Amino acid sequence: MCRIGAGGVVTVAAFVTLVFAAAGPAGAGSAADASRDPGAAGRESRLYKHPGLDFQFRAPEGWLDQARPEDGLIYEVADPQTNIHVVLWYTTTEQDGLGYLKKMADMKGLIAEREPEERRIDGLTAWVLGAPGTLAGAPIHALLAVIPCGMSPVYPAENALYIVEIRCAEENFETHFRAMEEILDSVHVMTRVSYRGEDWPLYPEPLGDRPELPSPLTTEDGREFVVAHTKGGGFALLPVTVENGAPLDYARNQWNKGRQLGVDAADFPALAQNGLHSEAELKRTTTITGRPVADITADGRPGASSISGFLARDEDIVSVLKGDNRLVSELGLTHRQLARPLFQVFNTTLRNLETYRRGQSPWNDIEYLLYDGRRVFVDSHGSKGWQESIFADEVLGYFELRMRRELGPEEERYLREAYAHLEEAQLSDLMEGLSSLYTGEMVPFYVMRYGFYEGHTDYRADPIGIASVFGLMSIPEIDAALRGDLYERLTVHYTAESAGD
Repeated sequence: MCRIGAGGVVTVAAFVTLVFAAAGPAGAGSAADASRDPGAAGRESRLYKHPGLDFQFRAPEGWLDQARPEDGLIYEVADPQTNIHVVLWYTTTEQDGLGYLKKMADMKGLIAEREPEERRIDGLTAWVLGAPGTLAGAPIHALLAVIPCGMSPVYPAENALYIVEIRCAEENFETHFRAMEEILDSVHVMTRVSYRGEDWPLYPEPLGDRPELPSPLTTEDGREFVVAHTKGGGFALLPVTVENGAPLDYARNQWNKGRQLGVDAADFPALAQNGLHSEAELKRTTTITGRPVADITADGRPGASSISGFLARDEDIVSVLKGDNRLVSELGLTHRQLARPLFQVFNTTLRNLETYRRGQSPWNDIEYLLYDGRRVFVDSHGSKGWQESIFADEVLGYFELRMRRELGPEEERYLREAYAHLEEAQLSDLMEGLSSLYTGEMVPFYVMRYGFYEGHTDYRADPIGIASVFGLMSIPEIDAALRGDLYERLTVHYTAESAGD
């Protein structure tokens, strides 16, 4: 199956260069929530994540990248209003954290009037030095922190150190000190997670035997994790938080989360508020993201913007939105609930991508995820280029994501009894639709933003399949909600006539 059409502009060979070569800093992260920074004059707080490391902090919106072409592992952003700069980087060295901090302070010309302070950052023991100095002849004041994170996975004889530098003009330090401290306190180094008093290392570090942890797991601070089994034979814990992260733009070599929480509230206020469409709003819909629905439908048909298409030939965009909204409503679910596990699979792929770039794991290393007591086998592959969105938004598609679970004996028995009237080929199709998904990363964005699972095409992620594969509902529960009509609901197209238009 092939999604890429005229919009695919990258070769397979170029993928290795684009994704896995050391890249320059990506753009600043998008808003992850509506929390406020007390030191930022009411500006909303945003997540800023190092483009190649599991290293991030929170600060006011509107900060700008500062190019550091000499080293792709140095990430620097600055606030144009306060001129506070934050620099993140990583190194491995035989020195311990305190020794490396003193060395860096001396190299940067900081005048250390006191010994570095030992403190906790993201639950880890760190060393912090606040000191004045000069930069390009101008007086500055800096907070320099070194966070040791055990031994290097690549160089086992060396310490892994994460470094944070926060600086401003010396004359403004007293004014900005509180904001700088808040930034330092917000730093996350995603190498481990604490749960019920115990620390657990994160992938690619192995866990050994299957851990006694819920999966998916949400910690008190809202971070999400899943337990996975690798193709190497061990278990691991992966961070998969669904959030607005750094920009996702394959054309600019930005392989990040993107705006995963974005909803098209301008076109669909009810969807943004309730997670489901208003039927009345859908009936009035003539444009989406400023594009006429007729144009979106034309681009979504097979052979237009992609070979396989986003819609079947007898479907249109509004009829598909209506059909799936009714289906999801009957299931008692919301579009955001169904988008979440798909995003978590995509975020698993991104985590593997980050560790592969650092030489810490093989590519496509995850065999299956433990999800609500079941094994969901996953497989991620890149295509021959990226696909642009029919909605003319920033959503792009590159990956092919396969998800599959095994039906249990009781589930198969239930289906054979409840659907004994089906031919064997039809029953096989029904079981396949309830146990597997084949789609791409565009779909969770589409589901969250528009309630769009694609029409009945090769890349459709049917809500029934999502609910079954990830255990949001049992098969008997899904069957009861749909009044014993599972096969028809999985296969019938959403035409304008079926939508009541």
